[in-house]
Amino acid sequence: MKKFKFLLIMAMLFFARVTFLEASKAGIAPERIQLIKEIQNRLNFSFQCEFSVFIGQTRKYATANSSGIIMIDSLFLQTADRSSIFFAIAHEYAHAYLQHDVRMLEQLLGTDPSHSGSSKLIEVRRQFEKEADGIAARKAKQMGFAIESLVDFILTSPDSEKGIPPENRVYSKPRERADYILAVYQSS
Repeated sequence: MKKFKFLLIMAMLFFARVTFLEASKAGIAPERIQLIKEIQNRLNFSFQCEFSVFIGQTRKYATANSSGIIMIDSLFLQTADRSSIFFAIAHEYAHAYLQHDVRMLEQLLGTDPSHSGSSKLIEVRRQFEKEADGIAARKAKQMGFAIESLVDFILTSPDSEKGIPPENRVYSKPRERADYILAVYQSS
């Protein structure tokens, strides 16, 4: 298992480094690359870590793993405003810092397959998403990023789980998520 994890991390590092080097060739504006570097430096200082942010293609706005590799989607990076970019990266920093992927795997391995463990896993994922949102909202406030455009972004983005019954949703509905992020931001 350790060897597999090591190989997976090495492959992701290689892919991420190549992707970042290719960012300028893919039409990413130099100001956006500079923004990513600034956010990375500020969050590394705030979290007291040495995580890396890379540009690539993801199925979401950004993604991360517990080894400290954060990948931000190139299309999102080109179209989103500064606050939304910051929030997406800070949200993923929280996941990586708290090692949510490892903790999720531990939950999965500890689940008895003969029992209905999927609802427990959904609840754990839901908790992790809310935790990352709260941390990202506090970091946004601490670092002077506006919350209004982020709330607008969340409310106008498509609901990736539209039509899924509430008990099976991992993410809060956009209105609930925006309200929670705003409440945390304002109380920080």
